[in-house]
Amino acid sequence: MSGIVFALLMFLISVPLSAQTAQPIQPAAPPQSPRQALLEMFMGTSPNHLEKHLPQAAKKAFHQLQLGGDTLILSEISGLSAHAKAGGGLEVMETGPILLTVEEPGSREKFEVVVERDDLVGDEDEIDLSFHMYKNGQQQTLPVLPRLSFVMKTESDVWRLKEIVFSARVPLSDPDFLKDVVKDFKEKQRSRNDAQASWSIRVIGHAEHQYRSSHPDRGVTCSLSQLAAASKEGQGIPIDDELAAGRKSGYVFALTECDGAHFKVAAEPAVAGGGQRAFCADESGVIKFAKDGKATTCLTSGEPLSDGVTSFPVD
Repeated sequence: MSGIVFALLMFLISVPLSAQTAQPIQPAAPPQSPRQALLEMFMGTSPNHLEKHLPQAAKKAFHQLQLGGDTLILSEISGLSAHAKAGGGLEVMETGPILLTVEEPGSREKFEVVVERDDLVGDEDEIDLSFHMYKNGQQQTLPVLPRLSFVMKTESDVWRLKEIVFSARVPLSDPDFLKDVVKDFKEKQRSRNDAQASWSIRVIGHAEHQYRSSHPDRGVTCSLSQLAAASKEGQGIPIDDELAAGRKSGYVFALTECDGAHFKVAAEPAVAGGGQRAFCADESGVIKFAKDGKATTCLTSGEPLSDGVTSFPVD
């Protein structure tokens, strides 16, 4: 009897001792989804986060594409994602209809990537993405409606990017779409014309001061062609043929009231809607503008320009 009791006591004692020395079983990490792998690939922070999800053949090819020194193209791609995250407005979603958003509160603009389709079949998944731009809460019309499809496939228990498919739709039969595209194009063109006009005012004003320095007996000139000729002789900053003719980038230019050391130069849109503002300046070097797009308004009551090129050098 005593032997049985002793054996039973030893058994009861051994159970808690074994439990104390046994290593806890760690739960297995949940498998990564293809979408999570795609996000890690382009937005991850761990070393080789992009390379990890490339198939072996692509990985080998990318390593052969050196971009000078030891910099790899993979590092360049990773740098793009780091730049996107630097502003602090990036948000990624591992589930739901939105993959990621990038917001710029200052400009009230938002870029959004939408998951249109996520079809997982066996060891392969196709993820279709569309891209959308918003400003002040309103969706903007893009010249094309791009889509990207990422085909992910498991290789050695890791989701890897097998294929990228790019497509773009341009609805040429949609009058509303075309109207928005034309409107957007014209606005951008007016903005470019404005920037070019203010820069050309600077060029002309600077050229006048150099012309006067080179011809002290004559002083300034009211001829754009004379300024252009002087620049070709190495006596001033370059003035191209368009500007010499008084018309460039949707604006017309004119020099007036040229007398010794004094002059006025003005530019206004050649046609209504060709530019947003008129620009002008005199020998003081301060560039001004008028919102109504009229040169006379600029010369009489223009406001000093505060954006872009605001002045030019004077003697």
